[in-house]
Amino acid sequence: MELTNVQTSFSPVLRLPPEIEEGNVEYKLKLIDVSPERFEQLVTQLKWRLEEGHGEAIYKVGVSNGGNLIGLQEKDLERSICTLKSMASNLDADLTILRCYTARNQAMDGSKRIAEVLIRKISGKKEILHLKIAVLGDCGVGKSTLLGVLTTNELDNGQGKARLNLFKHLHEIESGLTSSISHEVLGFDSKGNVMNYSDSRTAEDIMLISSKLLTLIDLAGHQKYFKTTILGLVGHAPHCFMFVVNARTGLVSETAKIQLRLAVALKIPLFVVVNKIDVCSLEILEQTIDQVSQFLQSICDHQSYAVVTNPGEVIIAASNFCNNSLRKTPIFQISCTKGNGLDLLKQFLNLMPMPCHDVQIRSESSYTEFQVNETYHVPNIGVVVGGLLNRGTIRENDYLWLGPYKNGDFDCVRIHSIHRNRSPCHTVQAGQIASLAVNNLNKEKFRKGMVLIGKNTKPPCVCLVFQACVTWLSSGKIVNRGSQVCVFIRNIRQSAVVKSITIENENVQIQFCLKKQPEYIVEGNRIIFRQGNIIGLGIVKNIVPLLSEAVT
Repeated sequence: MELTNVQTSFSPVLRLPPEIEEGNVEYKLKLIDVSPERFEQLVTQLKWRLEEGHGEAIYKVGVSNGGNLIGLQEKDLERSICTLKSMASNLDADLTILRCYTARNQAMDGSKRIAEVLIRKISGKKEILHLKIAVLGDCGVGKSTLLGVLTTNELDNGQGKARLNLFKHLHEIESGLTSSISHEVLGFDSKGNVMNYSDSRTAEDIMLISSKLLTLIDLAGHQKYFKTTILGLVGHAPHCFMFVVNARTGLVSETAKIQLRLAVALKIPLFVVVNKIDVCSLEILEQTIDQVSQFLQSICDHQSYAVVTNPGEVIIAASNFCNNSLRKTPIFQISCTKGNGLDLLKQFLNLMPMPCHDVQIRSESSYTEFQVNETYHVPNIGVVVGGLLNRGTIRENDYLWLGPYKNGDFDCVRIHSIHRNRSPCHTVQAGQIASLAVNNLNKEKFRKGMVLIGKNTKPPCVCLVFQACVTWLSSGKIVNRGSQVCVFIRNIRQSAVVKSITIENENVQIQFCLKKQPEYIVEGNRIIFRQGNIIGLGIVKNIVPLLSEAVT
């Protein structure tokens, strides 16, 4: 394999952290003259790394297990890469050289280099890596425009042309403000090439040819639609957040600051995109970056940032993105009209790993829970529900409990067919978004906020009253006993009354009572509640089961 065309740079660090057994990153000093027995061991090891990375792994060749940057002569490096390529081929995976660099302590000996390599499963060979990214930011910062540019490969004309395909409603087109939650797809093949709507591709085409798929969740930025934004944060279970800032104005509105506070409080990985750098001076741009970084540090003591300016820094940012001890919030600087910085952002999206917390929900579970985010009535099909499978597995012809209805009851329904990524399939796994066709019931009974629960479990328990341990995101402002708040739990959005508040040291317990109807809530659910400018976040600790008729 020829390495002469790969640009070489100097390592920004003297050494790397020691290799760890978990995760999808592997260090190899060299892979030369490997025996057949050793080769099988290496293939097994690569298979483990690919499983840890949900279909992709990063190998750093020329690095010891302790993280020392040793480097290899070009001939030995090429032979090691060839061995690695054979290993990848055995597992139906492709290999891409991300970069080559020389260690700082060997700067005088430029003949020894280190290679960082991406190995990714080929599309169609196994379940593809699928990440959900929620896009946050104030109104007018260019969130929808950025997604339009990323998904079409066409730059904006400065008047918002790129965002038009993302809008769902006429009033969004007329006002330029996103008011609903929309989804767009962006894919990458096994070599890391972008797969989007360019070249007349359809969404179905992107699903079929991609080895890695991103669902970009466009959320509203205006204060008027803040409830919809919160519902998108808690109801769509994003793997990470992309926070977009206007380079010229920075963090101005309180809405944008609250969004950023929520993102940090949810403890989900975050990266920042500073947009519209073509319409501001370098001095203003630096002030905006300083403002964002200072605000991040003020709401999170250990939060630091790194401005990404070259491909090498992209690889470092992506490698450390899910490592709490090493992670720095990446900041990208882009222009949707000139194209500045878009290649670095796409490279980061290509290399972004699956966050560690998602591994837990993907583990097999006998308990099935599917949250209903959307309901439809399709001619000749019947009722179709769309949403997220939180845990377990759903297959065609499975029988599930559907509810709760206004009286707290559930119906038993059968799953006729399943569509995922706009294509038919037979199974949906935990963490995946899907649409399910159920037997033809009265469509008027269906609503957002319902759940599908496994029939093999005991009849689901619902409640009106529950207690949560909470913290306040709005300093100096709290709710009072008897006040009415809007609560958000998974796909649930409903008004509730504060029945009681108990404060012990720094532990705040609030008991809520839902006003409209009972809901399916379980201990451990995350809750966000709001009353005007007062916002709180917490975890459900216990529920008071509703005494109702037996489940039908």
